[in-house]
Amino acid sequence: MKKNLFFLAVAAVAFAACSNDETVAVNESQGEAISFIPVVNNVTRAANIDATALQSSGFWVTAIHSVNSSTYINDQAFTWNSTSSTYGSTPKYYWPTEGTLDFFAYAPTAVSNAQLTKTNYTTFVVTPSTTISEQIDFVYANTDSKSKTGAYTPTGGTASTFGAAGVPLNFRHTGAKIVCKVQNTSSAMKFGVEGWKVGYLYPNGTFAFADTNTDGNNSTTLSFSQWTPGGTKAYSVEYESTFSKIDIAASASATNLAGEMILVPQTLTAATGYANSGSAAVGDKLNNTFIAVKLYALNNEDNNLIAGGGTTASPTTIWAIWPIGGYNWEPGKKYTYTIDLAGCGYYETNQDTNADLDPILKDAEIKFVNVTVDNWTEADGIAISGPSL
Repeated sequence: MKKNLFFLAVAAVAFAACSNDETVAVNESQGEAISFIPVVNNVTRAANIDATALQSSGFWVTAIHSVNSSTYINDQAFTWNSTSSTYGSTPKYYWPTEGTLDFFAYAPTAVSNAQLTKTNYTTFVVTPSTTISEQIDFVYANTDSKSKTGAYTPTGGTASTFGAAGVPLNFRHTGAKIVCKVQNTSSAMKFGVEGWKVGYLYPNGTFAFADTNTDGNNSTTLSFSQWTPGGTKAYSVEYESTFSKIDIAASASATNLAGEMILVPQTLTAATGYANSGSAAVGDKLNNTFIAVKLYALNNEDNNLIAGGGTTASPTTIWAIWPIGGYNWEPGKKYTYTIDLAGCGYYETNQDTNADLDPILKDAEIKFVNVTVDNWTEADGIAISGPSL
């Protein structure tokens, strides 16, 4: 008689977590252990977890059995075995003799700052760290009824399809990656830059596993509808990358700024002015989403300070903002913003009693109109006499 064991290594542990207390039979003597083989194409598409990182950290797996929709594997770590080039678990889990398994997997396995929490294998809350270097790349994979399609036999037969080789598992990125570049189309100004940030966002989001699988080496992404933004969208929710000052020369081509952010996919609405409670006031913050660069601007010829703080002899940076929005950050996509510094952007806070955005350089460019030159004016004639005869 087949024993109703959850896994072979612990002979006394019975199958648990069934919705109706049923057990599922496995073959403990000749069965193939459940294992996974890596699929690397999509996991390297947009962010920081790739196939190499998975080999170092592993991932978590939950399996649902088709017989009674019971939990067959409950949040078990699977780690890389370099000898077999597969991911396996300790203890080992074996294929059931009937039915199919749906697998749900995610990484990372270790998370700091409570950035990733879950209520079950399908619902996760992601709260990105405001420290960019600590942000996580939450990836997930699930299969569509991957099964052992043949029965095990006591004489040593192998499971068809996945029993011997392992289950292909393709992970996809759930977050949106944000990077920033700056360029300078002005030949008259040069800049010092020491940071960038994005702000007025939702602080977290809830991600729900979809019923469709993530298999296949294609470029399709996850659905935006799998995310539900959480918390209050506010000016105070911003993510900042700062670094040692870099110089941006006049007429400079695009330069990458340090720091890659992995943020919650959400709908962006561009800032149109400064928030106020009925009457605009000096110091009011922005009213919606923006990207900002921490900068000062100098005249390219004589190094005089044009925009920023401090003095010409010792300039300091200020935040210059550019509104962004009118679209969604989609999961699994990388967004590269290239900012032209030539216009110097807008002030981060209101400078007067008008709620409209205040440009740092008024009208941006100094120019002249109705330029004329006076006609020559006829002077009174001057008679000159020579020597007397």
